Amino acid sequence: MSGAVKALVASLMILALLVGGAGVVVYGYLQRVGVVGDSDPGKRVTVVIPRGSSASEIGDLLAKRKVISSGFGFQIATFLEGGGDKIQAGRYKLPLGLTAGDALSRLKGGAPDQDHYRVTFQEGSWLTDFAKTLQKGGDIKAKAFMKYAESGKARSEHGPAGGRSLEGLLFPSTYEIGEREDAASVVKRLVREFDERATALKIGQAPDLSPYQAVIVASMIEAEARVQNDRGKISAVIQNRLQAQMALGIDATLRYALRKRGGALRLSDLAVDSPYNTREVAGLPPTPIGAPGEASLRAAIHPADGDWFYYVVSDCRGRHAFTESYDQFLADKARYQALNC
Repeated sequence: MSGAVKALVASLMILALLVGGAGVVVYGYLQRVGVVGDSDPGKRVTVVIPRGSSASEIGDLLAKRKVISSGFGFQIATFLEGGGDKIQAGRYKLPLGLTAGDALSRLKGGAPDQDHYRVTFQEGSWLTDFAKTLQKGGDIKAKAFMKYAESGKARSEHGPAGGRSLEGLLFPSTYEIGEREDAASVVKRLVREFDERATALKIGQAPDLSPYQAVIVASMIEAEARVQNDRGKISAVIQNRLQAQMALGIDATLRYALRKRGGALRLSDLAVDSPYNTREVAGLPPTPIGAPGEASLRAAIHPADGDWFYYVVSDCRGRHAFTESYDQFLADKARYQALNC
């Protein structure tokens, strides 16, 4: 990046810090040149990057082909994120409508002349997260993905009879997606991968649970656990409560109902009228609340051996304390609330 560009970016940042209202102006400008915001991938075009191209030249080339909105925005992205020197010369197929940052990520992460792209779906992802991740990583629109995933045309052998949604039945992992694949083929592949993994783990052997119920339990474990050693214990708490016909009281199911990832839950949230409100409604929620990974599936099938009924976060690393006693649970909760995490 040229010295003039660096100076301008630095000036914009300093101005935003010194003058609060200027932050809105700076953000608006960065959005116009494609540095911030979301990609809206369109059809793919071929871009040939000559050997020895600078970030300025690559940015202008991408803007000319309408991959990004501004060559200058690409220069800013390389300055902020780095990696412009890692872009290989060659022929690339890139979708129109990318942000500068997404275009930079694709050029840094992929070699030229590829006929596929790599997408990583995180454990715990909701079905809508799969759709957004896929759209951001390639050419398949989120809307098309959701339409097929909820159509009932792709079925998991571990899903409920008559069920249409594939929530929790797509396996979260990294996949190589072919350029010619469409939403249907990707959905089918993710379902097939899930079925193969769940079958290999012998999900039908989960104690007192049907295979689909085991997936639901695994999805709650995935949402609740922060460290590996807690998964089996959380599984035990869930299954102990089910056997005792106690409400599960798992806030992650509430967050799923409210589509609320983070932040504190309000009193009105705790009383929401939903089958996913496991504080009020006994038993399991009607569907999984995300995509469990292999560790959480295994924990649902093989819960730890313990008589715990309660757990609460106990330290700043996210580990939980487990107990049979409600009074001890309250003491553990107070101890955690006193920490300065």
